[in-house]
Amino acid sequence: MNVAVRFHHRMDECASETAIVGTGDTELTYDDLDRQTKQVSAWLADRGLGEGDQVAVYLPDTAAYLPVMLGIWRVGAVASPINTRFGLEELTYTLSDLGPAALIGSDTFEDNVAALQNRVDGLSEETTLFVEQDGNFDRNALPAAESAPKTERQLDDDPAVVMYTSGTTGRPKGVVQTHRNVGAQLDVNVTHFDMTRTDVSLVAVPLFHVGGLYGGALPALLEGATVVVQPAWDAGEWAKLVETHEATLTGLIPTMMLDALNTDEARAHDTSSLKQVFYGGSPATEKTLDSFQSVFGVDTLRNYYGQTENTGLSVTYGPDTERQPGLMGRPVHAVDYRVVDVTADDLVDVDPNEEGELLLQGDIITPGYWDSSLDADYFTDGWLHTDDVVREDEGGLLYYVDRVDDMIISGGENVAPSEVENALQQHPDIDAVAVFGIEHERLGETVTAAIVAPEGEVTTESIADWWDNTGLAGYKRPRRIETVEEFPRTATQKIDKVTLREQLAE
Repeated sequence: MNVAVRFHHRMDECASETAIVGTGDTELTYDDLDRQTKQVSAWLADRGLGEGDQVAVYLPDTAAYLPVMLGIWRVGAVASPINTRFGLEELTYTLSDLGPAALIGSDTFEDNVAALQNRVDGLSEETTLFVEQDGNFDRNALPAAESAPKTERQLDDDPAVVMYTSGTTGRPKGVVQTHRNVGAQLDVNVTHFDMTRTDVSLVAVPLFHVGGLYGGALPALLEGATVVVQPAWDAGEWAKLVETHEATLTGLIPTMMLDALNTDEARAHDTSSLKQVFYGGSPATEKTLDSFQSVFGVDTLRNYYGQTENTGLSVTYGPDTERQPGLMGRPVHAVDYRVVDVTADDLVDVDPNEEGELLLQGDIITPGYWDSSLDADYFTDGWLHTDDVVREDEGGLLYYVDRVDDMIISGGENVAPSEVENALQQHPDIDAVAVFGIEHERLGETVTAAIVAPEGEVTTESIADWWDNTGLAGYKRPRRIETVEEFPRTATQKIDKVTLREQLAE
């Protein structure tokens, strides 16, 4: 079934209620959302576009994003959210790989779009729509809603989205997400976060990735709730939006939590309306989580483990589960899972409390990549390799260890960066830390820590004196400490360890 169909009833039922709050407190009712969705579908239909055609979505995080996605699905086309932080070369590669029949964008990116029309086959002024002008949905640039075709029927296995990974470790990869994947993912979020019509979901992470689109925005609309879209990350503005709109739900990554904790303006706002905050994208230390929950008055913090290939949320824990270091939770109802030996050639399950790679399959798992030649590298016997090392206890709870490729091998010993980061985060003079391996002639790799420590000087010598407090083995102690003012970040505000490692290696 076309996932767009699932929103029809809610738009009719909640017609006069607020659906989306965007830039400058622009408000859209569900009736407005329905009209804009139909206008987008009418524009596509006028150009003969529909079932199976790829449509690139090159928009900032604004209220226009959601009717554009729904309008593309309405005509049976395939939506492809584009990372707005990509440079021109990355954009050219991504769009050339996708081969879009049209691009729907914003005048914010007008210069880039003009350059792409000369670089990417199939893109022209005729196939480009600047649906957003000066931050507002340009209804006059589209046909009337009354001319929209009926919603196109789609099969569950038909592609709904091609979403590209961030490309921090190589070329961006297009991940196919079917109508079944998207629909099941929306159900997962509604169920596990107990979303209702009374919720106000503040979306602060990008809509071009799973956490923003499928975690905070679309499930809330599916339930008739209100979605508040923050146009760009700013910790003080985030807290102001929570207070102004009495947001009950939001999603952040740990570095955003640290930003909020370190911003006086954010701490000054009343954010006690927050019933739930889900966090993910990178490991979070207990120090950060405890401080954030206390300072901002959050009822419940929930881990959000997900990937583009998983269409988002795939592991979490309930509000009654006691949070523990590294806890991910249990796989959601839409997936099956295995934890397998990373050193074995075949799929060999490990015993409880042993570390292994997490494999997933199920309704939310992609059937494969846009470039199908990649499938063999990431799937074995129908199981998706997450490339994440986890540990499962006797009760079935999963704990994060690290990325398979991020494990440091120093002097023949395996070191998980997340374990060292958790330990160093307890140091009183360290505000933030990123740990990784750098090539070393004798050890193979040396454990290296980049830290933000504005209150004092932290050296390898001072860490050596303090290390016994961690309870970790001596070989896991960083042999190199580098102080930085701030960390480079990816488009989703994760610490960009690739760039950081390159900077320190130089």
